[in-house]
Amino acid sequence: MSRYGITSSWRYKPGGDGENEDEIQVILTRLDSKRSSPSVQESAAKAVLGRLLPTHFHSFDFKIVSKDVCGGQGCFSIENYNGFNQNGPEIMYDDAKEFGSSCFLLQFKKMVKSVCRFDNFFFFANPRIKLASVPKPGLLPRVKDDGVLIQRPVPWNYYQNVVTSSYSYVWWDWERWEKEIDWMALQGINLQLAFTGQEAIWQNVFMGFNITMEDLNDFFGGPAFLAWAHMGNLHGWGGPLSENWLNQQLVLQKKILSRMLELGMTPVLPSFSGNVAAALKTVFPSANITRLGDWNTVDGDLHWCCTYLLNPSDPLFVEIGEAFIRMQIKDLFI
Repeated sequence: MSRYGITSSWRYKPGGDGENEDEIQVILTRLDSKRSSPSVQESAAKAVLGRLLPTHFHSFDFKIVSKDVCGGQGCFSIENYNGFNQNGPEIMYDDAKEFGSSCFLLQFKKMVKSVCRFDNFFFFANPRIKLASVPKPGLLPRVKDDGVLIQRPVPWNYYQNVVTSSYSYVWWDWERWEKEIDWMALQGINLQLAFTGQEAIWQNVFMGFNITMEDLNDFFGGPAFLAWAHMGNLHGWGGPLSENWLNQQLVLQKKILSRMLELGMTPVLPSFSGNVAAALKTVFPSANITRLGDWNTVDGDLHWCCTYLLNPSDPLFVEIGEAFIRMQIKDLFI
């Protein structure tokens, strides 16, 4: 686990359910201690409201509360705001802080949809079309007098696929990412992959093991083929990646992580799978490195296929894996 998220390398231990549960609880406790403060999450939730429904920025208020209010489980409540007035808050959302502000933003979206008959993509496809159907500030429907308490059915809502990072996300700028993270919050998502910018980190790590930039140009796939390169299906195809692109993606990842953390989300960061540049076999000739079979070729050219995999039992695997996690923390959070 990283300082601010979960790396994707944790392994389930067959037959050790009690031990697995203990390890998971340690991770969850650590995550709770690192979660953004209530005031940060509340401000982030209000900012989402401001971007999506600016006319009603003052009509809703959000408050993070302890999960003890929910009997130790994830929940949120909706109630009429005390001291209601025409120009002030009308609806109050309270959310258990351990599960992030995305929880009450999910219910906020449902309420707006039910009142205004919006579809799922209202805010993102045509944000101006149905604004006229939103009740004006001061006229929003009231909830029942004692409010509504809603239990979260599961503690975690996971999102994304490992290959989407190069099918779609690799072409996005911050404006597009901001919309996506707002959408995540409105779906109640609090556990999502965050793989952007990892090549810049891998560059620093591998160069620390005497791998040159020329070697890495033959290792990294191009932007549209990053997922295939990550999985060891091919190498070098569509590249090389420019230094400017590597740095731009790293800066973008910092913005992505910052916003996710502000909203109480838990980003899942990449870790080491054993996929290495061919040159590592020359630098470390005694390491247990296997050349993989021909998964696919491009125009019959074997140059792009047959990547190299470092055996997890080799001490070098642990050394590289730890170096990547340390570099990831340094480059993204310090």
